Amino acid sequence: MASSDTPFAHVEAPGFREALGYAGRTLGLVWQTAPRLTLTIAAVTIVVALVPALAAYLAKLIVDTVLAAIASQDAADRHAAMIWVAAEAAVLGGGMAARRILVFLKRLLHAELGFAVSAKIFDKTSRFDLETIERADVQQQILLARQHASARPYNLANRLIETGQHSLTLVSLAAVLWTFSPLAVLIILIGGLPLFLAELRFSGSAFRFYTGRTPEMRQRNYLESLMTSENPAQERLHSAATTQVRERYNSLFRFLFGEDRKLHGKRTAFGVVLLLVSSGFFLGGKAWVVWATVMGALTLGQMTMYAAVLKQGQNTVTTLLATLGGGYEDLLYISNLYALLGREEGQARGGATAGPQPGSGFRLRDVGFVYPGSKRAALSGLSFDIPVGQKLGIVGANGSGKSTLVKLLTGLYLPQTGTIALDGLAVRDWAPEALFARTAAVFQPSQRYSLTAGENIAMGEGLREMDRERWQNAAEAGLAAPVLDDLPEGMDTKLSKQFVDGRELSGGQWQRLALARAMLRSGADILILDEPTAALDPAAEAEFVARIAERDATLIVISHRLSTLRLCDRILVLEKGCIVQDGTPGELARAEGVYRDLFREQSDFYA
Repeated sequence: MASSDTPFAHVEAPGFREALGYAGRTLGLVWQTAPRLTLTIAAVTIVVALVPALAAYLAKLIVDTVLAAIASQDAADRHAAMIWVAAEAAVLGGGMAARRILVFLKRLLHAELGFAVSAKIFDKTSRFDLETIERADVQQQILLARQHASARPYNLANRLIETGQHSLTLVSLAAVLWTFSPLAVLIILIGGLPLFLAELRFSGSAFRFYTGRTPEMRQRNYLESLMTSENPAQERLHSAATTQVRERYNSLFRFLFGEDRKLHGKRTAFGVVLLLVSSGFFLGGKAWVVWATVMGALTLGQMTMYAAVLKQGQNTVTTLLATLGGGYEDLLYISNLYALLGREEGQARGGATAGPQPGSGFRLRDVGFVYPGSKRAALSGLSFDIPVGQKLGIVGANGSGKSTLVKLLTGLYLPQTGTIALDGLAVRDWAPEALFARTAAVFQPSQRYSLTAGENIAMGEGLREMDRERWQNAAEAGLAAPVLDDLPEGMDTKLSKQFVDGRELSGGQWQRLALARAMLRSGADILILDEPTAALDPAAEAEFVARIAERDATLIVISHRLSTLRLCDRILVLEKGCIVQDGTPGELARAEGVYRDLFREQSDFYA
């Protein structure tokens, strides 16, 4: 667990000028998202902002008119007093209605802005290449951006709206208070500063804490899922790990809660002290107004008005400055969003849709790849050709680089050293969509989509609308037809316990859907299968091998099970990222080496 001695060491808050730049971009996003709604909110905000000063002035008129009516016993004065009461009621009622309308309009803005920000995040991450999106620092950045995707941009927009509202209210109140004394205006301004400075200080501390503790918070969420999700429940219960998992969760919670409590404890203590200082300014101003009234310099109505304006003014200044401080905190969190949006999306790719040598297949020369932070290359110095129509098997122990090679051949990764060419054109010069369309693939591990069974197959063509007959044909080619037949609603059955009427499949059934997904790409001329039969029974494996052997396409099969590779006319054996053997299955079975050892082990197992 991370030490609490240096909780913020690896997190740096953006500078004030940089944060202001983010404010401008956020305002632009608000206007771009909902221009008419923004204008309507601005108009209603102006109405709400002017109500306090107008109400205070009407209260003064009521008091003075009532006193005049009492003194004169004149019906006209009594009538005037009732008119001012009605006017005050209309202003206060209109103000309450405007505030309710403003809440509704802001709720609409919140929803629209949250959707717009999420759309920007999804648009950005969808353009990341696989190498980028798999990086741990990128995943943390995505998490930070998504955690505050809807709240922080809206909070900032709302605070800017409220800043305008409170500023207008303050100007109107200051104009009234100025008639008493300019010094009184200064009192309410100075009275709000202490709380503002405290909030500004703790905003940066809170940002550094919550951003810096993201890995620990992700670990806490993971431990929660271990205790509540159905997938890990089987092993957790069988191994009696519940107590240990809960203890780890409790320990992590106490650590994070302790840090959080210290931070907010200091924030509260400072706030209480500075609130007392702020209240002292207001009470001094109010005593001044009362004394001036006692000395005959003010009427009772004026005293009521100025006292109310002082109180309202102090509250407005405090709220205004707190809003500005909170806005700065929002800007700190929004910096995560703009950092993600500004991140490079991966290595540059070309736009070619065909190579200069159609039908020449793959050509790899001195290909190497190293994962970030790894001490050893996943692949090193690979050089071989895959002619069109060849059925190539790839064998190797775990960690030998087989799955990395799959990602390179499909174009999901680009080689860091050497070159991979398809039809005489380097993979990096192909348009990604054209390159991906050339291959049908089963990846390891295959994805289990919480969608319908039919949609799990349709993901092979990106969920595009198509004739269901194609889904059925792919299901038959991938041995998934029996799976669909056994489901209560066939292709329309939801496959997840997340749904009340959902169904869960066995590992072998999910494997069949993954095979059907690959078979849906009937137009692909290259079929790449990474452990395609790992979860299948021997009979199903034999049937699938027979089917793909008939397919007129380049075939690349990666498997630990040599029985799956019996259809291949060539085998590559990888060890620690290098090719250690290359030949036909018969040649390798007779030659000393890794393949023969593996062949004998599996033969003895089935003997």
